Amino acid sequence: MRRALIVCLLVSACATTQAPASERVAGCWINRTSLEATTMRWMPDRNRPGALVGDRLHYRASGDPLRSRYSLEPSGAGVALCELDDANTATRCWQVAQGESGSLDGGRAFIDAYSDRLRISVVGDGAERTIFQGRRDGCD
Repeated sequence: MRRALIVCLLVSACATTQAPASERVAGCWINRTSLEATTMRWMPDRNRPGALVGDRLHYRASGDPLRSRYSLEPSGAGVALCELDDANTATRCWQVAQGESGSLDGGRAFIDAYSDRLRISVVGDGAERTIFQGRRDGCD
């Protein structure tokens, strides 16, 4: 009886464990309005196992799209979201918040990825900044 209870507890704990942020964001995402669209494509980084590179393109009514790049990779006991420059070098990193505890010192990234919706924001130097918010899209 006791053994069955322990097995039930372990199974229920596994069922409620959330997938890592990198697994939840991998793939393609889009946010469309009547005049603009923003896409975000998260793909494995060939040079760093376990890391993803995110390309964000903001298409405006006129002009070239605005591009920004990010990485999502293991860092210490957690995961870091980093903004990348043109040479793929991290210019700023935020520790991804996990759970409800922890300090906001140095900033935090918040990744909410559920089903077909994704929201990535950072809190640190001032007000919250949304990096991306949209729905799952097919990768072409």
